[in-house]
Amino acid sequence: MTFWEFLDRRFANMTAEGIAGAGIFALTGVILWIVTHYPSLRQDDLFKVIAQAIIVQGLVGLCMARWFTKKGQ
Repeated sequence: MTFWEFLDRRFANMTAEGIAGAGIFALTGVILWIVTHYPSLRQDDLFKVIAQAIIVQGLVGLCMARWFTKKGQ
């Protein structure tokens, strides 16, 4: 099995929910990385609002959307 066949098999099993969750997780990681490597951004109000929106609303919103859409199944 080549590397590309391995990736093809992994991506065949992915769902839209899994991709969205991975994207939110990656975006949250990037925001937290930016906060740790650029401390001057911690003082910027616009960055703080955007970071809060991405991390808090993105994660909580994704969890609640998953809960309410899969509840009846």
